[in-house]
Amino acid sequence: MNNVLDRMTGWNPNLTLATTWVRARVAAAREQEDAGFSTVEMVIGIAIIIAILVAVAVILSGALTTKATTVGNCITGANSTNNGGCS
Repeated sequence: MNNVLDRMTGWNPNLTLATTWVRARVAAAREQEDAGFSTVEMVIGIAIIIAILVAVAVILSGALTTKATTVGNCITGANSTNNGGCS
């Protein structure tokens, strides 16, 4: 293939320059071994974000459950003498 390109572009300096540039870009792309590394970084980043969201959901769930229990106790004991422990 290179011989064919050399014969086709040998008469035109612009085509020679273009094919040389394309060959250099292809060689650079072939040498790039860490292209998949950014994908690994993205997966790790997304996993960290999901872990943070789960932690926040667990904390909020606990707080909401505690408050809901307190409100439920106040409603249940509204007719009692100490007002169900509510102030």
